[in-house]
Amino acid sequence: MDQIRKVAVVGIGIQGSMIAFRNALHGKTVCGYSRSERSREICRQKTERFADFYVKEGRITEAEKEALLERISYAASLADCCGDADLVIECVPEKLALKQELFGELDRVCPERTYLNSNTSSLLMSDIYVQCSEERKRKTFSTDHDDPVRNDYLEMMWNPSTSEETKEAALAHYRTLGFEPVVTRKENKGYSINRVWRAVKRECLWLWANGYCDPAEFDRGWKTEWESKVGPFELMDLIGLDTVYNIEMSYFEASGEERDRPPRKLLEMVEAGKLGMKSGSGFYDGYDTVGGNLLEDAE
Repeated sequence: MDQIRKVAVVGIGIQGSMIAFRNALHGKTVCGYSRSERSREICRQKTERFADFYVKEGRITEAEKEALLERISYAASLADCCGDADLVIECVPEKLALKQELFGELDRVCPERTYLNSNTSSLLMSDIYVQCSEERKRKTFSTDHDDPVRNDYLEMMWNPSTSEETKEAALAHYRTLGFEPVVTRKENKGYSINRVWRAVKRECLWLWANGYCDPAEFDRGWKTEWESKVGPFELMDLIGLDTVYNIEMSYFEASGEERDRPPRKLLEMVEAGKLGMKSGSGFYDGYDTVGGNLLEDAE
């Protein structure tokens, strides 16, 4: 049985906003944390757009939408957001030092009962939780989403410290949210499915950077062949090209192999502010930076 009622989401960008929405949709009391008032307001707008989309699809009523949105609050202080949380879901950028420092702070401000969940694509929890107490480490696990507003894909990974009680609690919670997690039972960089996606992503970036393919042309062929609504370059735009670059760098730093180094051309896009959906342009242009075009694409 899911005992988690109060959920804190730390980092409320694209993924954090979607995760906050999904939890509130299923009756959880949610608090989103960002020191930036602008980020909190953008998250508020995004969750409203997600809720409007669900009303339009006939999945919830207007009354249910209003109740859902009332379950989401925001805080400018980590302690205010997480001080009474049953579960904290961390969604900050894919940078190890940043996550390490944050987990140390979370260990100090959260109650003993609180589970800590890193929403990370490529980093290992055993590297992230180094500033946590031994008892807190037992309450940690990792997840990786795709688009939690639009689909039910979720990977979950245990680490050497994850207790059996934490595994049961994590699975119960995410099943309550409508997911059936694919579990990677031993800690592995990139989980399982996501590790295969990373190999696809690396090859796509290599083909594009070396002039072999056009992103739109490649995505068209991919969607035709695999009967998918989203191509690899569209998905990278959704993830955020800065996040994609950081993920690829984490693999390169771990292996030291040149084949794992992200292409210079990707770094140039990031430095130019072309980050994908969240900035309005990436491999594609004209994104709605509040609502996100992939929602409309799914209709």
